[in-house]
Amino acid sequence: MAFTFGASEAERRLLPSCSGIYIISDANDCVWYVGQAANLKNRWMGRTHHRYPQLIRSNRKLCHRIYWQEFPSYSLDERERYYIDLFRPELNGCKVKKYLPKQPQVEREIKRLLKVLNKLTTLFPVIRSVVVGEYEDSDGTTCFLICININGEQIIYNSMRKRYASEVRKAWSIYKSYCGKDEQLYSQAWVSTYNLGGYKFEFIIVDWEFFDYFTNNSDARTRYIGEAELNGVKVKALKDFSIFDELSLAEESTYTNSEGKKSLTSVAYINYRRPILRCIVSTIE
Repeated sequence: MAFTFGASEAERRLLPSCSGIYIISDANDCVWYVGQAANLKNRWMGRTHHRYPQLIRSNRKLCHRIYWQEFPSYSLDERERYYIDLFRPELNGCKVKKYLPKQPQVEREIKRLLKVLNKLTTLFPVIRSVVVGEYEDSDGTTCFLICININGEQIIYNSMRKRYASEVRKAWSIYKSYCGKDEQLYSQAWVSTYNLGGYKFEFIIVDWEFFDYFTNNSDARTRYIGEAELNGVKVKALKDFSIFDELSLAEESTYTNSEGKKSLTSVAYINYRRPILRCIVSTIE
């Protein structure tokens, strides 16, 4: 007698509560595993069998079935050796594979982005992105503010439009803020935001001058840049926010929209958040 490997709990309850030998074969009658059980029903209820994770991964392709034959418990060792010698199953005697649970897609993606944006290249030999700091928004969500240069914009854009990753696309949103400025005079600053549970990762593009300053000034790097760990990834992070005072980067661009409003830069958003920003270097290192 046999039942399908992917059978429901109800079907598996039909297994006899007796001792015996079971054989797992595929749709082509190739035997993959031979085992014994003092109680066949108990052995195959749930997912406790040590080969279950290994077999379930190939079940859709191979369509495993489990055959069994009742034998008295005192003869199980002998009968198991007999059938193993007869069929030479592939899984008997090999190491049991352990499968770590997959990280959710949205978590894998933010880790990928952080790694890419912190990977040094010929074009970015010193610094490619920097975590300004963290703050807690009005909903109690922890937000990480991350500066990227204009070249990193395409990386964010591609993630927002991942063709076969709907969960990743849904994790992205655009946050708009007047940065505490007069709404009659300014248009909103746009912030690309990645949402992950109780966390938000805000990516903003800063002027090339910001990164060029650190690339060409080793003293500035020592004074302002540290390393931290964010979501399991090593990142560059600011140790001191006064860098924005030192560089005096503009909060508004020269561009005016059709309504006559001035455009706010990412520096305006950083300065807007500065009163509640915390350095992640001091809290993690």
